[in-house]
Amino acid sequence: MAETKEKIFVYGTLKKGKQFNYLLNKAKFIGNAETVERYSLYFDGIPYLVKSDEVSHVKGEVYELDSELLKMIDEFEEHPNYYVREMVKVKLTDGEVVSVWAYFFHEKRGKLIDSGEY
Repeated sequence: MAETKEKIFVYGTLKKGKQFNYLLNKAKFIGNAETVERYSLYFDGIPYLVKSDEVSHVKGEVYELDSELLKMIDEFEEHPNYYVREMVKVKLTDGEVVSVWAYFFHEKRGKLIDSGEY
């Protein structure tokens, strides 16, 4: 039986060039993307994606990974006790819209990033 592949949207410390991107070494980079819906992105030492205000289309990257790696990323993000993983739609740079997992925080924390890009 083939392994199910999942897609995640990362917007902070898991992005290329950031300190925890190495955790996605075994994932396949799909491309840059931004959320279809508007959300708010806050920063307080680390970025927080929040649903409360429709400030901007949040920019990030999409990766494809297997269920084992997704479970490890869930542990890293402390899902569901800190961040909560939810399905959202993002638009890739080529215009394709895909459904992906993203990690949300339950409240505003820190300084708002108006641009939606960490």
